[in-house]
Amino acid sequence: MHELIYFNSPGYAEPTRFCLEISELPWKNTTVDWEGYQALKQSGELPWGFLPVLKTPQGTIAESNALMRYAAAVAGLEPEDLFVRGKVDEIIELIQGWRTDFTPTFRIEDLEERIAARKALFVEGTKLDLGLKDLESLYNKSTTGWLADTEDMTLADVKAFLNIFMMFSGQFDGIDVAMAQAYPTLLKYHDKVANDPRVKAYYDREDEYRWVFKPGAFDLK
Repeated sequence: MHELIYFNSPGYAEPTRFCLEISELPWKNTTVDWEGYQALKQSGELPWGFLPVLKTPQGTIAESNALMRYAAAVAGLEPEDLFVRGKVDEIIELIQGWRTDFTPTFRIEDLEERIAARKALFVEGTKLDLGLKDLESLYNKSTTGWLADTEDMTLADVKAFLNIFMMFSGQFDGIDVAMAQAYPTLLKYHDKVANDPRVKAYYDREDEYRWVFKPGAFDLK
């Protein structure tokens, strides 16, 4: 039995959760609150003191990128061809690169200042804006609709789909669903991934934040 431990929010654990689900391996999704996290930290169960962690039959794995790569492998999403796997990792690193600009906004205590800082991230020509447009370019060049031009979904698609659209879920002050309309090609990509039977089945539930992973989430009302 694999056991993933994290907060209830999608956050850093969502790619691992999804990959474990489609792996068809038995797994447990354990969610904790802040007090539960502190208790785990004090008990020494967290290798480096942070969540998420994944308990496997061989032992505990920490660090979100390590978790999602492990889970992608057991789900069969890691390409056998080493070059293709390298291109998948390249896309993941591209996403990691522009997302680093988002992280510092969590340390801004003043609400108005935090909102302004997050809105500024999406101004044309900024690192995050260009990163999203880079992914649009990858989608346009793909003959299959998957970002690494593979026959099936890879971890690059899991990472991109979950991380990008989670930003517009309403859980982050200053970023709302309407802002996604500036990236029409990404919305086409959302439509492809959200309608994949594996994705559609996993997110067929009511959830405060995960509604953005459902088909039609970004349709204009």
